[in-house]
Amino acid sequence: MDFTHYNTKPVDLALALVNTDQRPVGEDDEINTLASLKTFLDDYAGLWDGVAQPPKRQELTAIHDLRDELRAVITSADEQEASERLNIVLSHNGASPRVSTHNGSPHLHFEPQDSTMTSWLGATTAMGLATVLVEHGINRFGSCHSTTCQDVFVDISRNRSRLHCSTQCSTREAVIAHRIRNDT
Repeated sequence: MDFTHYNTKPVDLALALVNTDQRPVGEDDEINTLASLKTFLDDYAGLWDGVAQPPKRQELTAIHDLRDELRAVITSADEQEASERLNIVLSHNGASPRVSTHNGSPHLHFEPQDSTMTSWLGATTAMGLATVLVEHGINRFGSCHSTTCQDVFVDISRNRSRLHCSTQCSTREAVIAHRIRNDT
């Protein structure tokens, strides 16, 4: 039974937001303009439409800071550190539980009503990551072990053994290791 809507989409949003910044490993920042931020948020419009204000240009720096804070949560050394970081993000963004019926049935929300995009993003993504941390532990958070990627992920494998963000990175690293073994 799923008791919260913070289990899937907000977690995906948090990971996608963090993964928009590949500097210094490779690509540039994927959300460096208001237009690119709006494009990024289009996939999540069902979560924020009618709940948060559309993003504004002056929020870009705050959203970049939030992205860095979320990466720090995911790469925390232990549950204590991750919890402390999450609590700061939740507090900073005005997260407070409330019952909402905007879609017809009662459910919980934690982001402030009619919040800025930054506050909505902070509260929603932090709650998603908090749900993972509380229900599954810090070992479910991961950062790609590829030398050319720094994407983060939530490990949903049965034995918590995932090392890469994607099959592509895993395959690339296996090919590199194979070539190194065969060249020596």
